[in-house]
Amino acid sequence: MKDNILLPATRDCMFKALMLKPELNGFLKELINIITGIPLDALEEIKVQNTEYTIANKNDKKMRSDVIVSIGNKYINIEMNKEYYRGVFNKNDAYISKIKASIYKESEDYIDAGQVIQINFNDFYHFKYKKDIYKFLFLEEETYELDEDSTVKYHVCLPNIWDRCYNKNISELTRFERFCLILKTEEKEYANKVAGDDEVMMSIVDEIAKLSVDDTMIGLYDAEIEEEKIRKTRLKGARLEGLEQGIKEGIAQGIKQGIEQGIEQGVKQGIEQEKKEIVKSLYHLNIPLESICKASKLSLKEVKDILNIK
Repeated sequence: MKDNILLPATRDCMFKALMLKPELNGFLKELINIITGIPLDALEEIKVQNTEYTIANKNDKKMRSDVIVSIGNKYINIEMNKEYYRGVFNKNDAYISKIKASIYKESEDYIDAGQVIQINFNDFYHFKYKKDIYKFLFLEEETYELDEDSTVKYHVCLPNIWDRCYNKNISELTRFERFCLILKTEEKEYANKVAGDDEVMMSIVDEIAKLSVDDTMIGLYDAEIEEEKIRKTRLKGARLEGLEQGIKEGIAQGIKQGIEQGIEQGVKQGIEQEKKEIVKSLYHLNIPLESICKASKLSLKEVKDILNIK
């Protein structure tokens, strides 16, 4: 690994390592405070929870969140989504359901069971408007009344911040923008520039630099990249197979339609040829042209064209 190269924290393995490191709790608390508005003094009691969900039966899938923390009866699930694929947000929602099921099971009633908050860091554009932070609640579509379900979901659009802020003067950026730039960058020199002399940010950059040369982390990082390549290869293979099958079926359908059209055209031409022969035969029998027109159901012009007369 070159001295100036960093492993980006937009990868799950790096993101988890940073967020779960006790020494970087200040960074985690500030992120939660900025995104959710929960006061920093309330976040002093933050606790890291087990991120692996209990398997209830043999049909349950093994699920593991990136980061889960709690403050009193609030539970915050934090996810890093490196790329968009159909179902990625459904997967995140499944984590919410698992957390709810767990806290409801442990609580004496459903009223004081607690609130679930999810923060998704998305390293891709998805929503229509280019906002840094999106907040989603359960609302009635016409009256905008808030549902009793207290779940709140936040989506942070990292590319929007990166594209807008990368070339800006660091003094013009907010702390949140600087945090997000550090998470995305792969250059140590730029990360140091963004961090400046801020102790919290310097500690994040130092930790990312250490993890970037750690053999275990490099192995996890490479495994994540390989897993992504395999998934993309399977998707591409499935698309190619579907395209190939579609072409084969299209050709077969085209041949079938061609045969049907050929038969139809042949029948049509045969009928027309037969009509011409009948017209000629009737003419040779000295049948009047008007009578030939009635018998063949052709116009006088058509009959004359067949007979080549004026």
